[in-house]
Amino acid sequence: MPDGQKAARVLVVDDDPEIADTMAEVLDFEGYSVAIARDGVQAMDRIPKFVPDVILLDLMMPLMTGFEVLERLREQRNTTPVVVVSANQGYEASDLNVAGKVRKPFGLTQLLDAVTAALQSGAPR
Repeated sequence: MPDGQKAARVLVVDDDPEIADTMAEVLDFEGYSVAIARDGVQAMDRIPKFVPDVILLDLMMPLMTGFEVLERLREQRNTTPVVVVSANQGYEASDLNVAGKVRKPFGLTQLLDAVTAALQSGAPR
């Protein structure tokens, strides 16, 4: 990353600690600033404080699902690009109106490519 350029901020939202920690470690190694939320409630609390440039969002979580997080973000007119990271095969990115979807289990290159594409998209989510 060039001197003086701020690292893009990525919020990882997943209730599986192993998956969330793996994503965070890879992203951190690649130079991103990373925060983790273990459920949708934590995510909604962290978003205004951390101000992510992209959100990696699991769909199936306790307390507040990823679907509910997407609904709340839209209600708040939050345009942060969201990449759904889920084993749920029933939805595509276009179905959810998100920047991208990565299916679990995922490859690290696939994850990084999805983050890069979301950051470059610039389209509201």
